[in-house]
Amino acid sequence: MTAAPVALPEAPAPQGGLRRWLSSPIGAQVTAAVVFIGAWQLLTVIAPRVPGPADVANFLFVEITGGSHGGIVRGQFFEHFAVTLQRFLLGLFFGFVSGLLVGILIGSSTLARALLNDTVLVLLTMPAFVWAFLTTMWFGITWQAPVLTVAFSAFPFVAINVAQGVRAIAPELRNMSTAFEVGRWKQFRHLTVPAVAGYIFAGLRFAIIIGWNGILLSEWFSGQAGVGFRTRYWFDANRYRGFVGWVIVFIVFIVLVDRVLLNRLQARAFRWRDQKEVDFIEIQEEQVGL
Repeated sequence: MTAAPVALPEAPAPQGGLRRWLSSPIGAQVTAAVVFIGAWQLLTVIAPRVPGPADVANFLFVEITGGSHGGIVRGQFFEHFAVTLQRFLLGLFFGFVSGLLVGILIGSSTLARALLNDTVLVLLTMPAFVWAFLTTMWFGITWQAPVLTVAFSAFPFVAINVAQGVRAIAPELRNMSTAFEVGRWKQFRHLTVPAVAGYIFAGLRFAIIIGWNGILLSEWFSGQAGVGFRTRYWFDANRYRGFVGWVIVFIVFIVLVDRVLLNRLQARAFRWRDQKEVDFIEIQEEQVGL
């Protein structure tokens, strides 16, 4: 008696070039951009006051090149963007450093956790526009208001993430370090920092996004220069293509920072971990082959 032949599954038919490109990450991103621009153009038909993509692109070209906007007002892109960037970096530095120190303190000390943990959680619930209002009320139309808005907005996100990372360190590792009389600096460098690196990057990413939103709001309310000020200037002048243009600049910048800068820094910081995973997979494949 002969066994019935077993039907083998058919190999999937190769996808066409266009379909394969559309399903790739770059193709999907390009498709999403085209769909977004098409929907934007359609919105200008439904709502005539909404500026179209071509009008906004023309405004940005004039603004960046320093040309005339049809009158005495000229483009001032680099002047205002540089002011905002300086304020943002200064505020981010203060917020990140203070959040890092407080997070390590909360995560490693029971007393500090009891004293500061609830306060940091309360600060975490405060949105950026509240800090923008408060700093404007405290300092008026000065450079301190946007800088402190960024610092106050970024601080709790860094502190909470770092504290969680410190608390996630296995107690056995700490006990072993103490038993072998490892110094505090070496414990911090070789145990704490590698353990909380992922939490630090998560806190930094949140701090950058929230702080960037905060500085726009602060400059909108109290700035005499900067991205937020320039955005409000065109909004008050009923030149909505200028308002939309600066909003696009604001969004594009933070997306580029996240995709280009933070992703590369994270890949570089964790290359040792990724290499260990690759080595582990290769060892498993060798064992299976044996």
